[in-house]
Parts: sequence; structure tokens; C-alpha cells
Amino acid sequence: MKTVTFFLLLLSLICAQPSRAIREGTANATIFIKQYEQCGEWDKAALWHETAAECLTRISIPMNEIAHTYYSHHGHEKWAARAKKERAEIQAQRQALMKRAENAWEKSGIMATEQRNLRERQTLTLRLRLEREKIAKFIATWAPHYPTRFYDFGIYPTFFREQRERAEEKKDYVKVLQLEADAAEMCATQYEKIPITIGLKRYEKVRDAYRQHAMLLRALAEQNPKTLPSEADRGKQIVDAYTPRDDVRAISSTRVLQLAKSDARVKEALGNENGIHEYVWFQGFAWTVSFYNHSWGNLAIAIIDDKTGEVVDVLTQGGSLEN
Repeated sequence: MKTVTFFLLLLSLICAQPSRAIREGTANATIFIKQYEQCGEWDKAALWHETAAECLTRISIPMNEIAHTYYSHHGHEKWAARAKKERAEIQAQRQALMKRAENAWEKSGIMATEQRNLRERQTLTLRLRLEREKIAKFIATWAPHYPTRFYDFGIYPTFFREQRERAEEKKDYVKVLQLEADAAEMCATQYEKIPITIGLKRYEKVRDAYRQHAMLLRALAEQNPKTLPSEADRGKQIVDAYTPRDDVRAISSTRVLQLAKSDARVKEALGNENGIHEYVWFQGFAWTVSFYNHSWGNLAIAIIDDKTGEVVDVLTQGGSLEN
């Protein structure tokens, strides 16, 4: 495939802005949208526009609702207003993506399938079925992404940790335990509303572990402790202990990075730039490797087939993913 253009926000920027962070799955779907648009495969591009919208529906909207409910229930009006505004932005983005999907379907000419002969229709059906299989793996990879990183990104560091630090300064350990219990319950709810809801039942044990942890923390809070129990810091350890490790990857991330770095198109895109960083991510069926620095942002993204190790495409700086 020929080289196509892209623009993807730096990982640091995504992590710093919660409203962006909960749409990271959608942002990654945009990589494949541009890949197919630039080579004229409009039917596949349409599917990925729909996938980007589906990530908002299945991931971003539930996360936003969970946060808004918590803020509203606990009287955090400014945070609730922010979540409400964010919800409107997500809905608007979803509508725009679905409109783009419609346009892509029209460009593909797929609506005229009745004019094709039987063999052409069968080929088209197989082509889209294989792409949908990739998409299913993509969504299954991104759905647990947020709850499994609950204590690293998003609402925990931007809200709960901040609230906890204030309580610790006052030596209000009851408040600290209550906040950590709320956080554990929210993490459990994210597992329930996102990966488990779409059928990833293997995450039920993680959900249950967080619910039990929240109950323990509330019981400890009732004892009005004079020092902070160690259980208050166990939240992140739970995900490490209970998260299933059953995804099968044909090649390692180390090998993926080697393949990407050795590709001539990547070398050309990077040129003589200094301070280049790499970010390797498994997308469920393929790998993406982002090369970026702090001067220009992303310089290139390589897409590597997980089964064959082939560098399928290289997206280079010069254009925007968002139309």
C-alpha cells in the first residue's frame, strides 16, 4: 500500500486531557480510516468510520456517564458540568463519524451490489467479513483498556488522587479510605459497563475483586483509623493480579519495533530528527508504532501485520486524521 498521511496527538497530550483520553480508541481507529481512504478502499474506510463511532458508543459514553453520575451524586457541580459538556462533544463527534461513514459507503458504490454478478458479490461479502473480524478484535482490545489503566490515566489521577492528597494533608484517613472505596467501585463499574457488557466475561473476576476491595475499604473507614492502612494503596495491584493474559500475539513488541525501524519509509520520514521516541501498541490484529518528538509531534506511524510481521503501511506527517 502507498504511504498515507496522518496526524495523531502525542500520547502525553492524550493522557493529560481526560476528554481526549476516553476517545483514544476512536483516535486509533482513525489510523485505519486514513489508510483505506488514501488507497481508495472506501468500503473498508466506511467500516472503520463506523468502528470509530462504535468506540464512542461502547466505551466513551459509558465512561462519561459513570463519571457524571458520581460527580452529580457527590455534589461536585463543576466536574459534573464538565462531564455534561464532554458528553455533548462525544455525541457530536459520533454523529460526524456516522455521516462520514455514509459518505464513504456512497463513494464505494457498494449500494449498487445488485448490479454485480454472483462472483463479485461473494468476493465483496468475504472482503468485508474479513475486515469485520479485524474490527471485532480491535474493539475487544480497546474495551478493557480504560478500566485496566484506571489508576494511571483519566479520572483517578485527575480527580481521586487530588482529593486524596487534600484529605491526607488533613490526616483525614477516613476520607482517604472512602475516596479509595469510591474509586474501586467506579473501576468495577467500568469493567461492568464496558468489556463485560460487550461479552468479555473473563473480566468478571477483576470486577468482583474491585467490588470486594471497595467493601473492605469502607469497613476499615468505619474503624476511624489513626494511621492509613496499607489496603488504601492496593487498588493498582488488583488489576495486575486479576487481569486475564489470554490475548495471543504472534510477534513481540520488541520485534515489532525492530521491523518498523528497519523500514525504508520510516527512515525517510524520520530523516535527521533528534530526540525521537517510539510508542508501540497492539491493536488486536495488527501493531502500530508511533515515532514522535517534542518539536514536530508524530513523524510516522508504522502498521505491522501481527501474523506475518509485514510492515503493511507507513503513515507520515503532513496531513490531519480529522477531516
